[in-house]
Amino acid sequence: MTRIVLHEVDLLVEVEGSVTLAEVEAELARRGLTLDVDLEGARGALGVRAWLGRGAPGARGAFVDPADHLLAGLEGALPDGSRLVVRPEPRRAVGPDLVALVTGAGERFVEVERAWLRVFRASAPRPSLPLPSFDLDPPLEPAEAALVEAIARELGAR
Repeated sequence: MTRIVLHEVDLLVEVEGSVTLAEVEAELARRGLTLDVDLEGARGALGVRAWLGRGAPGARGAFVDPADHLLAGLEGALPDGSRLVVRPEPRRAVGPDLVALVTGAGERFVEVERAWLRVFRASAPRPSLPLPSFDLDPPLEPAEAALVEAIARELGAR
């Protein structure tokens, strides 16, 4: 497969996990599109896999447009070697939010080999709202942390 494949009608870009954000953004820019990600500092040098594992820093906040999505689909390997495939579909159409095992999980549960990311026309306006003043990424409560550890044990994650 080519490392970057644009699906312009769907406004999705299919990328291998090792492709850097800067490479994706440069390819999209040639076509008048963007990930709309702040590539400040060394962020552009991050591969998509690592970027997702870190919680997609620089991406538009989920609260700005809760009906939109950053990660439309993915293919990857679970710690035991089995495959996880989430087809690129609207988030609300695919059942449980398995991409939650990826975004911000530090590659603990899934090694992303391919991802389908949402792109925007560079010239199109996008919603922008002031972010709430409360913590959008609070620490896990003890019960939540216990659930994450139970998932990790089931998946054989490190």
